Amino acid sequence: TINGEPFRVILKAVPMQKRLKVDGKLSKQVEDVGVFPGAREEFVEEALRKFSTQGNAKFNEAECSVQFTLYELHKELQSQKHTYTYAELREALEILSEAPLTIQTRTADGEVIDIKSTYLPFLAIRSRNKRSSAYVQPSPDDDPESSVLCKAVLHPLISRSIANGDYRLYQYTTSMGLTNGIARVLYKMLSFKWRNASPSHPFTFSLVDFLSNTARGLSNRMPEDFRAMNIALEQLVKEKAIQRYEHTKIAKSKGKGAKDYTYKLWPTNEFVSTIIKGHQAEARREIQLMAKRAR
Repeated sequence: TINGEPFRVILKAVPMQKRLKVDGKLSKQVEDVGVFPGAREEFVEEALRKFSTQGNAKFNEAECSVQFTLYELHKELQSQKHTYTYAELREALEILSEAPLTIQTRTADGEVIDIKSTYLPFLAIRSRNKRSSAYVQPSPDDDPESSVLCKAVLHPLISRSIANGDYRLYQYTTSMGLTNGIARVLYKMLSFKWRNASPSHPFTFSLVDFLSNTARGLSNRMPEDFRAMNIALEQLVKEKAIQRYEHTKIAKSKGKGAKDYTYKLWPTNEFVSTIIKGHQAEARREIQLMAKRAR
């Protein structure tokens, strides 16, 4: 549920062949597996979103496309302390371009809307031929893969948000530095929802409501969920995304234990500054869009 509106998200695995390890070494034997997008794909897709803000994006009425080399993607992720081989980056792009994602919601009058796409609806990877006059020498790491040229189209909902200016500013470096999956989801939610962040306006949420809306979901044991939530929040404190947090136990009506926890979070000065900059950027975009519509 986002802003009170329910959504159903269906994600399917990508069928791939993986080489088997024999005595700790990769063999020629392969097995068929289903692979879901994971943290690596999340970081790659987030880097592509950044590329879309740096002048190398192209727009038409329905899509936003970005062009980059594997070397540029490798260096961007490396600068955020995520080091992958070129083969791993190719595989991540392949998974993003093939993982089917369905988002279902209902209109006010009960009509069902299905949005079906992959994370990258279009992906082109061009390996330059050394014999071609257009061949460019590999980048400084001297790996032929580094000069591979890629073009990708972002998910249609992301493209629409960029085109409409309907997005919020957040600290990219902070998000990319979070190794805990729950912490990353929570940080992006805070950046989107906590519009009045200040020491006098803590953010309040329910553990059950929040975890129910993540890929992890709720476990069968509240102590396990409580521990997972606190680990995520400790990382947000460590990375200076939030200053501190408090929790209140909501006891079960019968027996011992908790049925839920309510959390209060207080922002850092850095987070508040980012929110203020986001308000200013949003106001500028609204003025630009109004001027564009008036023309």
